[in-house]
Amino acid sequence: MDTDDAADEDGTEPTDGSREDVPVTGDELLETFPRYRDEEDVSVLEIPGREASTVPNDEVLRPELAGPLEYDLYAHQAEALAALEHDENICVATSTSSGKTRIYALQIARNVLEARARGERSTAYVLYPTKALSRDQERELNDFFDVLGLDISVRVYDGDTDPGETRRQIREGADVIISNFAGVNTYLHDHDRWARFLSTCDLVVVDESHTYTGVHGMHVAWVIRRLKRVLEYYGADPQFALTSATIGNPGEHSSALIAESVTVVDEDGSPTGPRELVLWNPPARARADGSDGDSATAGGSEDEADNAVVERVPASVEAPKLLSHLCYHDAQTLLFTPSRKLAELSVKRASTHRRDRSRYYANPDRGSEIEPYHAGHSRTKRHGTEHRLKTGALDGVASTNALELGINVGEMDTTVQLGYPGQRQSFWQQIGRAGRGTRRALSVLVAGHRTLDQYVANNPDYLLETDVEDAVVDVDNDAVFARHLLCAADELALKGADAGAFAERERLERAVEMWCRAGRLAGHLETGISYVGPPRPQGSISLYATSGEEYAVELADGVDERHDPEMEPLAEERVLRDFHEGAVRLHEGRQYEVCAVDHDSPRPTVTLRPTDADCYTRTRTDVTVLDAVSEESREIGDFTLHFGRGQVLVYHGTYDRVDVDNGDPKEQGLPTENPPLSIETQLCWLEVPDALERALVERYREFSLEDEDGDGDEDGIAETAHLGYAGGLHAAEHATIGVAPLELMVDKRDLGGLATLSIDSHLERERGENGTTGKGGTSGEAPRNVAAAEATVRQIADGLEHEPKSGWFIYDGIDGGLGFSRAIYENFEAVAERARELIADCDCGRVDGCPACVMDDQCGNDNQPLHREAAVDVLDRLLGNESGEALEADAAESESGSDRRPPLFYS
Repeated sequence: MDTDDAADEDGTEPTDGSREDVPVTGDELLETFPRYRDEEDVSVLEIPGREASTVPNDEVLRPELAGPLEYDLYAHQAEALAALEHDENICVATSTSSGKTRIYALQIARNVLEARARGERSTAYVLYPTKALSRDQERELNDFFDVLGLDISVRVYDGDTDPGETRRQIREGADVIISNFAGVNTYLHDHDRWARFLSTCDLVVVDESHTYTGVHGMHVAWVIRRLKRVLEYYGADPQFALTSATIGNPGEHSSALIAESVTVVDEDGSPTGPRELVLWNPPARARADGSDGDSATAGGSEDEADNAVVERVPASVEAPKLLSHLCYHDAQTLLFTPSRKLAELSVKRASTHRRDRSRYYANPDRGSEIEPYHAGHSRTKRHGTEHRLKTGALDGVASTNALELGINVGEMDTTVQLGYPGQRQSFWQQIGRAGRGTRRALSVLVAGHRTLDQYVANNPDYLLETDVEDAVVDVDNDAVFARHLLCAADELALKGADAGAFAERERLERAVEMWCRAGRLAGHLETGISYVGPPRPQGSISLYATSGEEYAVELADGVDERHDPEMEPLAEERVLRDFHEGAVRLHEGRQYEVCAVDHDSPRPTVTLRPTDADCYTRTRTDVTVLDAVSEESREIGDFTLHFGRGQVLVYHGTYDRVDVDNGDPKEQGLPTENPPLSIETQLCWLEVPDALERALVERYREFSLEDEDGDGDEDGIAETAHLGYAGGLHAAEHATIGVAPLELMVDKRDLGGLATLSIDSHLERERGENGTTGKGGTSGEAPRNVAAAEATVRQIADGLEHEPKSGWFIYDGIDGGLGFSRAIYENFEAVAERARELIADCDCGRVDGCPACVMDDQCGNDNQPLHREAAVDVLDRLLGNESGEALEADAAESESGSDRRPPLFYS
């Protein structure tokens, strides 16, 4: 009865009569799949099972609750309930199907029984990340309370709830209200209507709390702080119960969300069966353009060229074949896909694979009941698919991640993943849908061409490491704080008591002063600050944006409203990067084309129409960093790492149309017609020691780029001895950003970088050095576009009286920052180690790398120059893998001091 609980609804699941063996083992899959495979393309890992650790119910629960339960509590359930009994907040971070929902359901029951014994009421606010999960859990919780014999009313209250009398009845009569944070943000304005419910609230549940990271997590943290103010106003002081997938920092993340201490329960007492994990790298194939790949070595050896994997069959083609094959062999299989389109397409491709191999699949009807599943289907259709899957009527399902977050679909034999989902916690959530309880299971990961996929395929032990990614939530973004402060003042007048409780005094006073000057707040903290701006400031909050302009999303004229994507307003940064005119985007798995963008009206808009294109778009980005200020620094050997803030100028000037299946460009360099974007954000940067730079310049002095046009380059890069070394910095910058999600729950798309031979040219400068005056150059005014900013950087570099440092920047791509670059600063060595492994272990055989190692599809410099070996040398020295003696010979021969050092920088 769990969001992640397909086990028996009453606790430890029985094993009598359960099938112990999965219909197809990993070795049998390799033996029976109808095509020769290179053994190096597949790894089979054995993950042992775990026996249950239980505690008798009557040792933890009162008789009224212990009696109806058929099976004993898992040890972690008992530990969490004990902590709740001692008035502690908890975060339960255990595996899929470990019974986390059981914990807060029993705590709700305890609270209700105790309150009714006193002649009082007890309510609980249960918050889920999706509406579909809310409806599923409404049924499960009501059924569970029926098992306990308790009259506890559980109702969903969200945007789909009928307005008027129905909502009033729920607010006034329900014991448990299920909602989501977008709803809470809105409902706090009318908290007086919720007085009955809020005044008796004893428990707030944050389910799937690990999903609240980045911008969304930042907003959720402030919504929770506003909710706590209102609850306190009504005399309530509830406990918080958070449930999470296994993450690296559950206590830190939970405390950041709720601004209170949390007891972490992460010793999992639930049983698991043994599991085989197959890492399946699709086979190599000839390039789509017919080339033999010889030119791809860019100076590499003949052996490297012979061993290079030039192109692989796309995961979107290979994974549906495995789905079809496994279902044919009686293994009920769940295929996870990254989009609705691929969910639908995978079912078609599974059928096509079987028809094309009819000599092998002699019985075409065997295991052929396969359906797609995603949020675009009606609720009735989704529930029907869930029921047929749970009862065994379906042989397989191709789903988006809609089935990742715990909707109960029963016990599957096998999971297949079309590409690595991005983080280990999500990977384990998905494969945990098969082999519930003590049953044996098979899981297959089909690697895509992306950096993370190939890293995992080539480093299978990564998935078995006990250290999983940290979840990142940061409340230091002042723009987000300021907007929630307006909402808080609208809900209840701000007073001196809010200093320290809601925000630190100095920050609170600065924001209050700003809004008073803007005419949005009035009064004094000593007597009360009231909101006096336009009504309902909560309506201006988008839980997925920070500040600046927000763009409403509209359907094109004449398009049926059933195609409405119902998207939240888009931040300006996302519009310029992902929703420019001509862009093809996926939203909840459905394709849309951007047919118009209005930047200039008082209400900016993005206009979409549904499409079924065989391509997607990716934007090329020019970037430069200005006026970076170091707030912290630390030494890593003879390197220096900084964290601080700065101005980043971003220009998403062109885009490519890319084939959905093979990733090949169909059209390139199309103009976006975007204006430039300037953001003030958080960033970190690494300074490379001078001696290492001199040695590597000498080591890679002969590296050059082909100049196809014969026109050279404005920086003279085709002639400089620094080019190979600069390519190493550029490759290391790409790789550290590319692998950051392996260590941290960050979105690579919200990070950017800049490799440079002149870090000093990007730092804020003191007045007086060569007549400059601080911000951005000689005039004191920040450049208004990227070209002007680049000219400013070169001007500063030419005027420096000292040799500048070289290295690379990593920045948060959201105005005000997200805390991502801060997390990378704090975990830089671990990220660098992953980057080094990624580059060194790639089998592409190219000096300039490939999309699986150092190439980045959003590179503003068209992935030039890149140099894998130079990047490995830099990272080896950073990690202490190479001593200074190894570079002495190159350093002794260095002539770089006499070479012109251009101010190269690559985004």
